[in-house]
Amino acid sequence: MWSCASNGEQSATHTNKIFDVESNVPVDFMDFYMKFHQDSLYQMEHIQFPLSGMPSMALEMPQDSINNYKWEAEDWKLHKPFMGNDEEYLKEFRVIDDNLISEFIVETQMGYGMERRFSKLGNRWYLIYYMDMNKME
Repeated sequence: MWSCASNGEQSATHTNKIFDVESNVPVDFMDFYMKFHQDSLYQMEHIQFPLSGMPSMALEMPQDSINNYKWEAEDWKLHKPFMGNDEEYLKEFRVIDDNLISEFIVETQMGYGMERRFSKLGNRWYLIYYMDMNKME
């Protein structure tokens, strides 16, 4: 499940049936990701509120509401580990660079999905963007 990259950077190749492609994901990110979903206090401390993003079914909202949408700490619903099956969901990490990773989870039949973006600020990872379930392009 884990391996070291040959470029000298410490990274992991995380494979799972739900993942669309193998992704080179930094080991420290995967450690953060696991703890983020297991420890509610840790999760809240690693979200930059007010958090940019979009609520569920945002296309039904006025455009100005979508453009200015922010998640607030007092309204946050804790995120738990994703437990979908590989026939119904596609899950993918996209490593933009060493400090930015996007995660997509898409229900394959209807095409609805969510996106989260995580950024490493200093030496700590944070959730910096969350789009709840919406029709994916």
